[in-house]
Amino acid sequence: MEVDLSKYNNSYYKPGSVFKRVIWYFTNSLLFKSSWFPFIKPKVFLLRAFGAKVGKNLVIKNNVNIKYPWKLEIGNHCWIGEEVWIDNLDSVIIMDNVCLS
Repeated sequence: MEVDLSKYNNSYYKPGSVFKRVIWYFTNSLLFKSSWFPFIKPKVFLLRAFGAKVGKNLVIKNNVNIKYPWKLEIGNHCWIGEEVWIDNLDSVIIMDNVCLS
């Protein structure tokens, strides 16, 4: 089977401003995807500052990679374990009492 990719159209895809994506890239790389910054509350603050909707009592461990926090909603009492990659090219909703590992 042959697929003609020249007809593929992703003009609907709007990941956000270049400025916001660049700032998030460095924030994500330095503080989320690293193991030297284990502090949860600043990570939750930064997620909210970048537009994520975050419920109460989120635990977010080290080495977590989040593509676009402004397209992320996390419920109450959730746990995001080490080395989780949330590749949210579109809206992702994580409901209450969920553990990702």
